[in-house]
Amino acid sequence: MKIHNLAALSLVALTACAAKSSSDVASRIGAPEPMSGAPTITGPATASAAAPAVHAERSANNSAARYDDAAEGEASVSSVPPPQEYKPGLGTAYGEQRFSSVRSVQFRRANASSPSTLLSLRYNDAQGVQQMAQWKTGGSPQRAYNQSGALSVTLRDESGAPLPGAQIGGDTYAVGETGARYVIGVENNTAQRYEVLASVDGLDVIDGGDADFNKRGYVINPYTSFVIEGWRTSDDTVAAFRFSDIQDSYAERVGKGRNVGVVGVAFFQEEGINNSDELRRRDTADPFPGRYTPPPPGYRANGY
Repeated sequence: MKIHNLAALSLVALTACAAKSSSDVASRIGAPEPMSGAPTITGPATASAAAPAVHAERSANNSAARYDDAAEGEASVSSVPPPQEYKPGLGTAYGEQRFSSVRSVQFRRANASSPSTLLSLRYNDAQGVQQMAQWKTGGSPQRAYNQSGALSVTLRDESGAPLPGAQIGGDTYAVGETGARYVIGVENNTAQRYEVLASVDGLDVIDGGDADFNKRGYVINPYTSFVIEGWRTSDDTVAAFRFSDIQDSYAERVGKGRNVGVVGVAFFQEEGINNSDELRRRDTADPFPGRYTPPPPGYRANGY
């Protein structure tokens, strides 16, 4: 099935101020490659180990039994695991190695374990999105909301273009295809830095373990953007995000496939920074502030 007339996907939200906490520790993880046109961003590096390259190979022949000459006149049959159950839809595979360099910086959270903003979006192939819309709403998916805000998260293809999007109830879905590479675009349109903690399929993109607010992430500078290209494998490389069958997804292969199909990004405010004035200014911004023609400087009532 195909979904028609889907708008470009861009999930955004205004941030809220987070309470300060003295129990936090400094972040140490650097940000990945910036989006096209953005200045180079340096940011956190993690205290966790880089995600291991896990490739659990499936049996080459699940149907053939192996016979061993255990004793004269006897034969034994090895145990053969049952074939994996097919699961429809998309997951995210552990792709090829790509260059994406980071360096360490210092960052102290205003609140150690509570992000000021949490954004999430879901993804699937076109057929899966259509089926989800039918199951949840009894109809077809709607066009995704396309708006801008203080903080933004977008799934993009390898050329940098936003993926097609669909709205199902309160959830935003990106529509992908098996084998295609994607990146997570993160934008910060505020005057302060944030620490960015990202997860794919419920797994932390830096160490590959269960996503947890107590782990460390990337740092994004004010009025900048960058892309997260994959599972981090070292200070200089990542394993690319590629849409795959669920059986071939990284989460499923490491035995943690329960949360396949969702991307989450948590933004942590920096300690000592209060952005309420900035948020208030942006929230009340007027697209047409000048309703009438103002007089020129030095204008007098008689027109001279």
